[in-house]
Amino acid sequence: DIDVKSGDVVLAIIDNKATIKRFIDDRANGQIVLMADSSYDYEPIYLHPDDDFSISGKIVAVIKKPVRT
Repeated sequence: DIDVKSGDVVLAIIDNKATIKRFIDDRANGQIVLMADSSYDYEPIYLHPDDDFSISGKIVAVIKKPVRT
């Protein structure tokens, strides 16, 4: 079992497809929201308890390639 909190970036599996998104716990409204950090072009993903999804991992660090000048 993976310990994730609202605001964590996670690897989610939805309908057998992987995606990396920010996990927002909105169970007060009966849903979990997955938000993209990379661009505002991606709509949030709203998940409900009967949806086919799992949280497969939590992102703990991002390593970016240095920019050469």
